[in-house]
Amino acid sequence: MTIYSDDLVRVTNWIGGLSASAFGVYDAVTGSGTVWHGLTMAYCGVALAYTTGSFQHYLRRRDTRVVAHLAGTPGSSLHQICAATDLHKDRVGSSLQRLIADGLVLSESAATATSRSYRLTR
Repeated sequence: MTIYSDDLVRVTNWIGGLSASAFGVYDAVTGSGTVWHGLTMAYCGVALAYTTGSFQHYLRRRDTRVVAHLAGTPGSSLHQICAATDLHKDRVGSSLQRLIADGLVLSESAATATSRSYRLTR
């Protein structure tokens, strides 16, 4: 299984945001710092964790572009999908990985990963 950078960003934002929030609340409650410092840290952590949701929205829009291309052009290769959607191959690969795991796309095996073709399930 390949882990792509957008998946790492999503996980990092979620964990980092919740950790910063927890530390900020702890700092505000225990008084090890100023109350305002703790509340500011908690707010920033919540904002960071919230960006994970907007990042998920971005991923859904990107996946929709890949699905729309495959609906019109079944049997497309990774390179063809990249050219049609104007997305980097790592981003398309990440979308395809999610769509295959969700059962929406089928990968038709080939000798190399770049010559593999993809189509929507029926």
